[in-house]
Amino acid sequence: MVITILMICYTLLSFGIGWFAFSHRQRPFLVFHPEESSVLSHVLIICGTILMVIGVLAAVATIMNNTVFISLTLLAGVIAIMAFQLLLLHWFPKR
Repeated sequence: MVITILMICYTLLSFGIGWFAFSHRQRPFLVFHPEESSVLSHVLIICGTILMVIGVLAAVATIMNNTVFISLTLLAGVIAIMAFQLLLLHWFPKR
């Protein structure tokens, strides 16, 4: 039961972060300005889409309640979010 609740939270977070990234592909957010950089805009489109797909897969894994599928979905999500953060470092303002 606890795994199901945690997976629902993970699904919402993954899909929410993906939607946030995808919806901010042409407007500024935090310290990033994708409207000034087409490459950053493409990164947001790709990473946002990937995270939304992982969110949908996490929902399917939660409904199926298959431990292996849940583990693979979590691993894919961790790798995708880590890659997204590392890609965003390229556009982080330097002082």
